[in-house]
Amino acid sequence: MKPCAYTKQPLLDHSIGSYEKAVKLISDSYYKVIVNRLSKVGISLTVEEVKDLVKDAVLLHDIGKAGEQYQEKFDEECNPKTSNPSFIYHEIGSALFFYYDYDADKKVRELLALSAINHLNAIRGIGDFSLHNKPYGFQVSMIHLEKYGSLLLDELKEKNMISIDVKAKDYSLEQFSDMLYAFANKKSNYTYLKLYNLFLAPVMIGDNLDSSLVRSSDKKTRFVGRLEGEINASSTL
Repeated sequence: MKPCAYTKQPLLDHSIGSYEKAVKLISDSYYKVIVNRLSKVGISLTVEEVKDLVKDAVLLHDIGKAGEQYQEKFDEECNPKTSNPSFIYHEIGSALFFYYDYDADKKVRELLALSAINHLNAIRGIGDFSLHNKPYGFQVSMIHLEKYGSLLLDELKEKNMISIDVKAKDYSLEQFSDMLYAFANKKSNYTYLKLYNLFLAPVMIGDNLDSSLVRSSDKKTRFVGRLEGEINASSTL
């Protein structure tokens, strides 16, 4: 079952579950909006290419959970070895994967990296990370993704869920700092970076809906309740 996304939940199941739930709320018009908005900032993509990007953004938004630090807290059946195992800062690994290794144009990689690092923005986002100090309690093994992240990618390829031919890597604190500096040094004319929200919306929808089903003992949030209502009403983005 490893890598794990939660107690008794393989990361593969969460990845696919998130996408299957998100896609129910994405209309063809939304993909066309993304195409049009990106074209205005010099990023030329077809609707089908955008669909693939949205799909990968959702499927791989939690690839950071494959970090060795997190996976060591679970056995092979995704039973926790310790009480209340945490995935704190897993969004960093996800962002690093998209920023450095996802197979796309640099601007697209930046947008996907921003959507990944901000998908927990109710808790923290890129603005909460310091350019000069590592996050409190952060350990570099949290962003060592080669062992388990590449396993997730291989499983998704076997199921024909993704077509990208890339492996996750063991990232470093220096690479994280370099990514933060690169975003911080973008000038105001880099308006295209604001468009990461077009990818963030499907990620947050899929992630929250799938997580709410697995964590049935938790109180359902108002956000999840509204999303489920929109799906039942056949609404779309």
